[in-house]
Amino acid sequence: MSHFRAADEAWLALQSGADPQLRAEAVAYLGEQRYAPAVPRLVELLRTADPGTRYLTAKALGQIGDEAEAAVPALLEALRGDDMFLRAGATGALIKIGYPAVPGLTVALFDDSNAVKRAACKALGRIGNPRAVPALTNALKDANAGVRRLAQEALERINKK
Repeated sequence: MSHFRAADEAWLALQSGADPQLRAEAVAYLGEQRYAPAVPRLVELLRTADPGTRYLTAKALGQIGDEAEAAVPALLEALRGDDMFLRAGATGALIKIGYPAVPGLTVALFDDSNAVKRAACKALGRIGNPRAVPALTNALKDANAGVRRLAQEALERINKK
């Protein structure tokens, strides 16, 4: 249970450089409240905070949804990290942001990392935007079997819509 009663209280705690526990509570509360004015600060935390806070921040950005469009570049950057939990959080956030994430996710299909390409396939399939079809079709030829399978699944999801 959060000790915040309003988004402005959580926002002030986040701005004040609160202790890590209070900061984590503030991030979670701002996400739950879909507090879009926090997006720039959340992007900063996504890039600089400890791993646990970075995961919570990705989750909060996803809860904010399409109003967190400005966070797409930082979330795509987070996909490229070694932290699989952060990658999962960033993938979930990109899915919830939706259509604004599609151009960056289609570019991610050409990344050197198989984990990044798999995350991009998953996200593009869940978003379901037909603009991703050419890049996903190309991913069917990827050297990695997991990428090919997820690209096929993504294409099937898009075709059902």
